[in-house]
Amino acid sequence: MSKNKPKETIEYVIRLQDKERQLLEDALFSYRIQSLDITGLLKILEDPSRVIQIAYGIATALEIIGIETNFPVPTIVDVVDYLSQKNTSIPSGESIFDLLKRLWSSETGGYPGGY
Repeated sequence: MSKNKPKETIEYVIRLQDKERQLLEDALFSYRIQSLDITGLLKILEDPSRVIQIAYGIATALEIIGIETNFPVPTIVDVVDYLSQKNTSIPSGESIFDLLKRLWSSETGGYPGGY
C-alpha cells in the first residue's frame, strides 16, 4: 500500500514570554515532584552505607567538574592529583583500592590522616 507524500507542511510555533515560561517550568517541576516515589527514597536513606556511597559519588562528580569538596575521604580525583604531584606513575590495571593503599603508604610519602 503506497503512502502519498504530504503536499504541504504546516509548522506552528508557540513563543512564551519570561512570565509564561516561569509558570510552565514551575508546573513541570511540581509534576515531577508529585511523581517521585518517596518510599523508595526512604528505603535508600535507611541504610547508612548507601547514604555514604551516594555522598561519595556526588563528591567525586563535583570534583571531576572542578568544584572542590571537603569530603573526609579522598576521592579518585584527589588520588590522581596527589600522585601526579609526587611524580608517581599510575600503573595500568591497578584498582582504586590499590591506588589508595599506595597513597596512604610510605611509598608515596603518606597522606594526612592515612595509616
